[in-house]
Amino acid sequence: MADGPALEVRGVVAAYGDRTILKGVDLTVQKGEVRVILGGSGCGKSTLLKCCIGLKEPAAGTVKLLGDDMTVMGAKERTALLTRIGVTFQYGALLGSLPIGENVALPLREHTDLPNDVIREVVRLKLAAVELNHAEYLLPSELSGGMRKRAALARAMALDPELLFCDEPSAGLDPLTSAELDDLLLRLRDRFGMAIVVVTHELHSIERISDRAIMLSQGLVIADGPLDEVRAMEHPEIKAFFERRAAGEMRGPQSALEAMRSGA
Repeated sequence: MADGPALEVRGVVAAYGDRTILKGVDLTVQKGEVRVILGGSGCGKSTLLKCCIGLKEPAAGTVKLLGDDMTVMGAKERTALLTRIGVTFQYGALLGSLPIGENVALPLREHTDLPNDVIREVVRLKLAAVELNHAEYLLPSELSGGMRKRAALARAMALDPELLFCDEPSAGLDPLTSAELDDLLLRLRDRFGMAIVVVTHELHSIERISDRAIMLSQGLVIADGPLDEVRAMEHPEIKAFFERRAAGEMRGPQSALEAMRSGA
């Protein structure tokens, strides 16, 4: 693993047509840390994630994964770099026609020359790591929502990533299953020593897993630091997020908008 942070984003600008989504975002993720990206709908967090994993090209700025600047790489170099990260998508993105074992095997078949018997053993190890030993020959449709999330996590771990990105890993899960998935992420982080970047709006998950948090609003960073420090900030949007109140709701003698204008 290269020296330095697992992820460095500097001055990233991203747009769709004439609509600018990210307006100069900085983000640093250290090795072994769980970093959570927060913000309301439309704030830019999903676009930031796409820039970090190579699904969207920034209009400006740099994205360094594991010490290498992805924004100046050719396609072959970038593909090789991206094999060192793992990604889980909000709805799992499992292929419904393939058994879970074959879903997990896909990255190994695509990016390695391992013989089939070795791939099968790796698949079993990855499924065991997410407590799905019994699910190798089941189809995604035969699993519960929480099990599908864990299967997607096993696939993301197939190539032993140094950095793992998770998009809304607890979305749609009941509180108990969500807590179990959070605990699993932390165990995997401790076992494999990887950094984890999580996009989520689930407060309980944020409290359980986050070492540091970054919060976006309208494409700008409005908070960045240890979770306790971010949560304690007086910015009205941050308070609204953690207290689950609309930003325009009355806060004592003045509205949140008035507080923002007065610099609270």
